[in-house]
Amino acid sequence: MNDREFHLCREPWILVMQKDFRMKEVSLEEALICADEYRVLAGETETQNMAILRLLLACLHTVFSREDEMGNKFEIDSKTEADRRWKAIWDMGHFPQMPIRSYFKQWEERFWLFDKQYPFYQVPALEGTYNPVKKMNGELVESNNKIQLFSLTSGKEKEQMAYDEAARWLIHLQNFEDTAAKKPSPKRCWTGSLGLVAAKGNTLFETLMLNLTLLKDGQELWGEAKPSWERDKPETDKLKEIPIPDNQPELLTMQCRRLLLQREEGVVKGYVEAAGDYFDGESAFSEQMTFWAKREKKGMTEMVPYVHDATRQMWRDFSVLVGETGKKPGVVAWIKHLQAKGKLEKSKFVSFQIVGVVYGSMNCGIADTFSDSLQIHISLLEDLEKIWQSEVKYQVEYSAHLANAVGQLASSLDKARGGDGGVAREQAKEQAYYRLDMPFRQWLLQVEPKQTQEDRKENVRKWRETARRLILNLGNELVRQAGVEAVIGRSRNEKVKNKLTERHYSAPEAFNYFLFSLKNIERAGK
Repeated sequence: MNDREFHLCREPWILVMQKDFRMKEVSLEEALICADEYRVLAGETETQNMAILRLLLACLHTVFSREDEMGNKFEIDSKTEADRRWKAIWDMGHFPQMPIRSYFKQWEERFWLFDKQYPFYQVPALEGTYNPVKKMNGELVESNNKIQLFSLTSGKEKEQMAYDEAARWLIHLQNFEDTAAKKPSPKRCWTGSLGLVAAKGNTLFETLMLNLTLLKDGQELWGEAKPSWERDKPETDKLKEIPIPDNQPELLTMQCRRLLLQREEGVVKGYVEAAGDYFDGESAFSEQMTFWAKREKKGMTEMVPYVHDATRQMWRDFSVLVGETGKKPGVVAWIKHLQAKGKLEKSKFVSFQIVGVVYGSMNCGIADTFSDSLQIHISLLEDLEKIWQSEVKYQVEYSAHLANAVGQLASSLDKARGGDGGVAREQAKEQAYYRLDMPFRQWLLQVEPKQTQEDRKENVRKWRETARRLILNLGNELVRQAGVEAVIGRSRNEKVKNKLTERHYSAPEAFNYFLFSLKNIERAGK
């Protein structure tokens, strides 16, 4: 067995979707140079795609912070140069080959998946906890104590992994690994602690460029690029607290785990793992791909990453996206900056995607992964801070009031049948948001900054009318489904202000109160 195997810049391992919708495996170098030929990253999971996106961005930040689009060695030394360099590459419509090939040639010794001295994203001769390869596979979400009943992988495929697939899941581990018992006990991976958000373009090139924040929050120069593979030697200290990185490549390639793949006869059989780097996430604004939220601690307000709720559609957190309830994501601020500087077309649409993981008890094991996206006019990032931001916020709140009203109806109907109302309420609210989901997204696409005040009012009126009709229809369905038992209803004792009070529940009473609630919601919104 060769000491060196599988060069990430030459061997195909990154999954992409081509413009004809066919899948293809490409090398790290090809993924960047030919990014304009691919639609999206198309790995096994969206979390894996996000992890690889961050790796690609680290490469681009490193290359183009040191060289311009023509391959001239010229570090970004001003905001003007950052804007000019980004625009020059954007107008090319593809990444220039020479700077990228030159960089990978310079550092080619550091991109071997297996190497005695510099195994990529790993630590040679690592001592730690041994895990079978199946724990590495994010599709399985499986351990020795938790077996996935319906798996896409079975038999020998669960016990071994080809090098290309192992490379993808290696990157995923460094971003989303859990905190299952190891000595010393590791912190949660930085990326797994975030309310991740990324901009999406029509091609992989556009996606990479929109997330290539050459200025921190669109305002500040970055520190010197320090990707993990450029270290003199891999970091071996376990559970090491580090300063918050002041540059994107260091942050995006952060080694949250010490890892070492174990191979036999041309396949990966398992890996050794130990705790890696971590830092305090408070005000870690070098991170450009997360929502931020305010948190009160000991009488002080601090900013921390906002963790997504897997049950919430992205549009319900719109105010968080644009920074109204905290600090807007760096990538949003960057795109707003580009638009304000005239680097992006005002008529262009932009999509934002959120990705997250749900960890199990005590952050052990990944219980679930989720993803959602939202498309808006790029120019709204500027105007939303004025008129439209408040308007969209009000309509999100309007949707919440409608969902609560139909949830109360479902709860009362359930109590009329002898239930406790709790599960029914939550199920009805979930159904309400499901029915409002697509109409709200369609309405948001119609929001344009050039609209007059009258057009804006008419736009909002049509949306509210649609939303109310959908919720009223849902309410009628719930009443019909409740049956004769709910029509008759029943009485029950309930605590009201610490006093037992008899209340009668029936379908007619519940529906009348529902209609009354809808009228109050409508009146309050005018």
